[in-house]
Amino acid sequence: MTMSGVRQLGAFYVGVVLLASCAARLPALTQDSGNVEPGNAYQLGMTLLREKRYQNALQQFKSLERNSPQLPQGYTGEGITLALMGKLEESIKALNKALEIDPGFWVARRELGIIYWQANQKDQAARELRKMLALFPDDPPVNLILAQYEFERSDYARAAIYFGKAPVQLAADANLSLMAAEAQLKSGAKAQAREALEALATSPALNPQQRFHLAWLLGEADDYAKSIQVLESLPSDYADRFGRGYAIALAYYGEGQYANCVTTLDELKRSQMLRPDLFSLLGAAEEKSGNTLEAYNALREGIYAFPKDDQNYLNIAALSAEHLNYDLASQILTSGVALMPGDYKLYLACGVVHTLARRLERAQADYEKALALAPNEGEGYVALGICKEDENKYDEAAATFRRGIVQQPKNALLYYFLADSLLRGGISVGSPDYQEAVAAVESSVELNPEFAHAYLERARLESMRHQTDKAFADLEHGHLLAPDSREISYQLAVAYRNIGRTAEAEKLFNTVKEASEKDAEAFRTGQLKDVIVTMSKLPGKAQ
Repeated sequence: MTMSGVRQLGAFYVGVVLLASCAARLPALTQDSGNVEPGNAYQLGMTLLREKRYQNALQQFKSLERNSPQLPQGYTGEGITLALMGKLEESIKALNKALEIDPGFWVARRELGIIYWQANQKDQAARELRKMLALFPDDPPVNLILAQYEFERSDYARAAIYFGKAPVQLAADANLSLMAAEAQLKSGAKAQAREALEALATSPALNPQQRFHLAWLLGEADDYAKSIQVLESLPSDYADRFGRGYAIALAYYGEGQYANCVTTLDELKRSQMLRPDLFSLLGAAEEKSGNTLEAYNALREGIYAFPKDDQNYLNIAALSAEHLNYDLASQILTSGVALMPGDYKLYLACGVVHTLARRLERAQADYEKALALAPNEGEGYVALGICKEDENKYDEAAATFRRGIVQQPKNALLYYFLADSLLRGGISVGSPDYQEAVAAVESSVELNPEFAHAYLERARLESMRHQTDKAFADLEHGHLLAPDSREISYQLAVAYRNIGRTAEAEKLFNTVKEASEKDAEAFRTGQLKDVIVTMSKLPGKAQ
């Protein structure tokens, strides 16, 4: 049985106790034979169940069903018994029968949800258990199952809330504690996650694999020193030697100890423990150390070692783009396409390089190839649309962003650039295009509240309607999120000047004299470079 199975079987026994407590509240009806009251029959069934005399308990509950078919308790007891006997499908049928008799019999619904989960029918489990939470919002086992369900669906914020209502269960299970901390990390609660992980680090009960997972999460929580400490405490015969060494190198990188990172990775190379990730991180660490030539060499070595893995082709393209070496990036990517003609990432990266080099027709051809291979990937529409904007083809750009939104309706960049292309194309207040731009930028802000340029775009639209207070608030918030943005700083300075706050205006004007098209172009260029960086998996960048 898996650890998950053990956890849920424990939940079944909780259900047994709950059922026993309900037996006292059964109506005092007598059976037709034997004068055995339903409550007493139920109590007897519960006793047999606790004694693990499952066949006898099952007979007792069957008898209750025959003599009191109008009550749900017999079918509920049968369902629990069958589940403990491993007969999950039969258990589900019995519990559903109990709910047909009384849809409000919460004990049956609770156990049905738990058993659905045990039977790997997770959507059905969540459906039943959510109904339970309406009645008992703090039920720990129910919250624990729903937490795992939401975690698997990548709804980490909701998972973290559910995990928070089962502290006793978390404390008893290291795997669940790690999952709960990971949910906190991925939902932005880094401080709470770090505190929970540091507490786990003191536990002697964790096995080596759990300690490795703990160390990895500590690294994601930016607690690099503690991560290294935990990794170095792993036994010398730890099975995943590469994983341990790579994780230590990654922690060194995160802490800014680039020389130690390089040394650790070189040790792995000498031991012939080679993976594409090794060369990716080695190249990044060498670049951070100021050794650009060594960085190129490390990434080339990764390509030679793994010629049909796209990671280091993308890495070297990202590095080349950063150093404006577009011809080299194009050459490397073209060689990758020759070996992997079905890899959309390589075509997409080629398109970005051509866009940065102002070879826009070639870029569009590569973007279309990438989208033909991966029509659901939002980055391709972002890049192609930006390319259209660079050609001043704003109608075509807007059409491209709309296509992307159909495929990726939760991509904040697509909505932002749709609004941007509509604004650049020229719109008037009250027009359908204006309304579409407003709706698009609102979606961008909703999807990514930390996206500073979305607030700038919304402020521009608000200014067109003379909504000065709203525009001013958005500019201040955008500046707070991105204080280094010349574009946002300039617009905020203008707004300060217009309302007479001259001292604050002058302070910003001294930082940035003007906002030009070059600033907007620099933002678009940055977004394009991020497309390659994100695909290349370079550490320390947006993932």
